[in-house]
Amino acid sequence: MDDEKKLNSSIKKIYKVFEKMKHKSISVSGRKIADGTYDKTYPETIAKLLNEAYEQNGISDISQLNEGLFKEMIQKRVNDYHQNANTSQTSNINSILAAVKSFNLGIQETNVFKNDKKFSLGDTDEIREINKKQHIRRYASTSKTLRANPEQCEKVLENIANTGYKTETRELAYHISKISYLTGARVTAALNLKSRDIDIEANKITFFKDKGGLTRTIQVGEETATYLKSLQRGLQPHQNLFLYKRQDGTKKSVEEVRKAVEGVVSKAGKEFAVVDRVKIRDQDGKFKYVDVEKEFKVHSFRKGFCVNRTYEYLEKFSSKNALDDYIEQRIAQDPKIEGKLDNLYQRINKNLKKSRDIKVSEYAIFFTSVDIGHFRNDVIGQYYTTYQEVKDYFDNKK
Repeated sequence: MDDEKKLNSSIKKIYKVFEKMKHKSISVSGRKIADGTYDKTYPETIAKLLNEAYEQNGISDISQLNEGLFKEMIQKRVNDYHQNANTSQTSNINSILAAVKSFNLGIQETNVFKNDKKFSLGDTDEIREINKKQHIRRYASTSKTLRANPEQCEKVLENIANTGYKTETRELAYHISKISYLTGARVTAALNLKSRDIDIEANKITFFKDKGGLTRTIQVGEETATYLKSLQRGLQPHQNLFLYKRQDGTKKSVEEVRKAVEGVVSKAGKEFAVVDRVKIRDQDGKFKYVDVEKEFKVHSFRKGFCVNRTYEYLEKFSSKNALDDYIEQRIAQDPKIEGKLDNLYQRINKNLKKSRDIKVSEYAIFFTSVDIGHFRNDVIGQYYTTYQEVKDYFDNKK
């Protein structure tokens, strides 16, 4: 068997490991894994590692990618982070280590590789500790996605609609972006919408089992609803709304379509790109400043959504009765929200000598976090928006 055939055969085994893990409900945490993780995210990550080892070291069999080489591959990314200020490497490294830890478990717990052929790519916990000593840390400030406000989102939507030739991709980009801005949906969640998820009469979209396991129903405007309804025509309830094909008739993957949408959005939002001076630690632990270019991306629409949504909650919670009624209503819809609110109360009071109640502003941020599937105020504050940012934005609009 030549090397390329060995490579393809080994990649098939990688996907088989995760397929069996999904079928047998095997996971590192012991909990159910989010949809798409075992089907796509993890196997693609391991396959990319093997392809890299094949191109650089001639290794075509995943079982031959030993611990020493794996450590070198991670260290190369660590060096890129420090030497070239490639701050996206922190997220890349974390994603790789999570996928490898799961794959190592799958090798042992499935029969894809026979007992005498079992192996491990490396001790991911040990590598994480090594990385900590090299000050590899994900800083929210180093994110390359612009923390957009609603005005910027609306301008980018206008640019998409009015700039360039009207093509299928541009029309798709406009409506996917608008869905993301109006609902907080991830682009892949929007692209995976099925015909049954659209309520024709009520102009509503339902995202079933989105991140965090939450099912969300969102109202959309007439223009976007009309477009979605046009896609529904002739489809069975279980069929995807967005079915795009290449010129040869073969179906495009969601990832291909996502990249095409991202390209349109990036061009439309080019005027908002900024370079921020950000403080991080170098390999020796000393502080240094690096330039991080932040661009308007599809994900920026979710940030704009969070600004609007938090303001809506602040307006809604105008009295204690209104707040209490809303909390009761949301818990009735999703009982696990009660536990998440208890967690928020504990985190707020963890280091306080005297406990205090959750503030209205903290409830507003919390329910915004629920709406985008995070359930954590700190995540919203670090990556999306803060109460002060929301207040300043709408104060300036008055």
